[in-house]
Amino acid sequence: MERFTLHIFGYGETQIIKKDVNFKTKTSDLTKVQPLLDALWAEKPEDVTGGDDFRSVTMFNYNRKKWSGKKDQASFKIKGKEDTLVDLIDELAAEMTALIPQD
Repeated sequence: MERFTLHIFGYGETQIIKKDVNFKTKTSDLTKVQPLLDALWAEKPEDVTGGDDFRSVTMFNYNRKKWSGKKDQASFKIKGKEDTLVDLIDELAAEMTALIPQD
């Protein structure tokens, strides 16, 4: 996939941004978000403390992921380790792309 950014917002929306696309939809309409969140949480650094309630989770292409926790919740970044999440990221991107209205 070309360069992209995926945002999963804690308030209930998910957004994909890539060349000529900026699309946002309700997270509850997507089935591929939770498996990706679970896998990303499992990859968090061992020294990270706090719960998994997040303000936003962002994937910049495949190699940078950022989990921004709400107050007193875990926040962390993961660089690299792209092989473990590529399929889940692609599945979410494909699910979102299928929802983009065609002109």
